[in-house]
Amino acid sequence: MITTVCMNPCFDKTAETDKINVGDVTRLKNVRVDVGGKGVNVAIVLRRLNEAARCVGCLGEENADRFLRMIAKEDVSFDYMSVPGEVRTNLKLLDNTQDVVSEFNEPGVSLSEEQIQQFIQLLKEKSVDSHYVVLSGRLPNGCPENTYQRCLHALDGKKCILDTAGESLLHGIKEKPYLIKPNLPEMQAIMRKELRTLREIRDAAMFLISYGAQNVVVSMGKTGAVFVNEKRTLFAPALRVEARSTVGAGDAMIGGILTGLMRGANLTEAFRFGVAAGAASVMTDGTQLVRKADFDVLLPKVMVQEV
Repeated sequence: MITTVCMNPCFDKTAETDKINVGDVTRLKNVRVDVGGKGVNVAIVLRRLNEAARCVGCLGEENADRFLRMIAKEDVSFDYMSVPGEVRTNLKLLDNTQDVVSEFNEPGVSLSEEQIQQFIQLLKEKSVDSHYVVLSGRLPNGCPENTYQRCLHALDGKKCILDTAGESLLHGIKEKPYLIKPNLPEMQAIMRKELRTLREIRDAAMFLISYGAQNVVVSMGKTGAVFVNEKRTLFAPALRVEARSTVGAGDAMIGGILTGLMRGANLTEAFRFGVAAGAASVMTDGTQLVRKADFDVLLPKVMVQEV
C-alpha cells in the first residue's frame, strides 16, 4: 500500500479558447473538470497502473460531496479531515492562437495550528500499513514552511517521497526523506543560479543530499530526467511523444517510480518506470494523467545511461 498526502486538493478545470480577450468576454470550449492536487494525481496514477493507493487530505466542507464522488470514480480511497470553506478550483486555459497555457489557481482552505496537529495525527493513523508515503503539493494557507517536515518526523521509519519546493523542501529534507523530486526550475530557484549542464545538476542534487535527501530525481521536461544518489548519477533522455499537456507529468513520474519499487525493481529500474509514466502523462489532454496502455508501450523504450 502507498499513501499519498494532498492537504490542498482541487478541482482542475481545463478549457480552450481561440483568443483571450483582455478586458472583454472570452469564450471557452472543450471544458473539462477533474479532481486534482499533486497527492491526488499520484494516487490516481498508481491506481491506473494497478497499484494499491490511498490519499489523505483536507477537504473544504462546502463542496466535499462532489469531490468525493469524482475521486471515487478513480477507485482512490480518500481519507480526509473536514475543514470550513470549499475545495478550490484551478483553471488551466489553453490559448489556441498562441499555443500557450495560462493557469489561474485559487488559494484553497486555511488551517489553524490545532488543525495541522489533527491532520498529522490522521496521517499517522492512515499510513500505518503503507510501504511508502508521498508528501507533495502546495500547503494550505496558515501552514508554516516546516509543515511537511513535521509530517515526515511523525512518520519516522516510513520511506517517504517529498515533492515540494523552496523553503518547504529545505525544511523537509532535514528529516532524510527516501526520495525528493524537484523539477529543474525548482532546483535553480534553490541554488539561485541557472543549471546548464548535467554536471551542474548533479552537483546541485548532491547539495540537497548533503542536507539529508537520500535520492534525488530531477525532471527536466523535454530534456529528460536525472537520478542522483551518493553512489551514482543516471540520465534518461526524454521520450519522443506527441505532447498534449504537461500538467501532472511530475506527479505521474512519482507514480511510475513507486510502481516500479512496489513490483520489486531497484531504483535504477524504478527510475525507468518514472520516465515512462511521465511521458505517458504528457500524451493526454488537460489533466487526464496516464493511460496504462501508453505506459506499457513506452516503458521498453526508456534508455538510462550513467553519467
